[in-house]
Amino acid sequence: MGEGFKRREPSQWGEGAALKDEILRTAARMLMESGREGDLSLRAVARAVGISAPSIYLHFRNRAELMATLTQRAYQRLAVELRTARDAAAEEEPRAALRAMARHYCCYALDNPRVYQLMFGIERIQVPREESDSSPMREVLQVWRDAVSPLRRGEEGPGDEQLAVLLWASLHGIVSMAVALPFPTDRQSVLSRADDLLGLLASGA
Repeated sequence: MGEGFKRREPSQWGEGAALKDEILRTAARMLMESGREGDLSLRAVARAVGISAPSIYLHFRNRAELMATLTQRAYQRLAVELRTARDAAAEEEPRAALRAMARHYCCYALDNPRVYQLMFGIERIQVPREESDSSPMREVLQVWRDAVSPLRRGEEGPGDEQLAVLLWASLHGIVSMAVALPFPTDRQSVLSRADDLLGLLASGA
């Protein structure tokens, strides 16, 4: 048995889902710590969890499936957090809710840079994409669509989905530069750029 391997107690009947969650949490932590997707092998994750290599293949057929599941979980988490940010500002006018969402989106990317890069990077392109309306990516888009819809009722211009895509793509550009640039980026500067973006959209520029 390799050095550093800590044998995990065998799972009891019905605990497979809990073990799968533990594998995903461990993989996400390893990704954040290493910063290199290529270092995230199934064997390395199995060793960190404390299970044998054959055991992890009962949950994920290969590395691509593990990365795809990590990506889906990340989109699901993002959708939940954006809704929470929107609901927290629901008593204010719609622009305030949208601003809260945009700022939270930026913070999510800055706080989880490796996971964010996985969601939108080359690794994401290599895993199977879900095209159905129930896919996690579509779920995030729907959150943005619900947020922009109250702002443009009765107005001419792009539809809700087009405006949601424009907003999401623009915010993605802002945070992607912040995450990818080789020098530190001030968080407040990123949030200020997000505020400026919403101001431009509001003015119709």
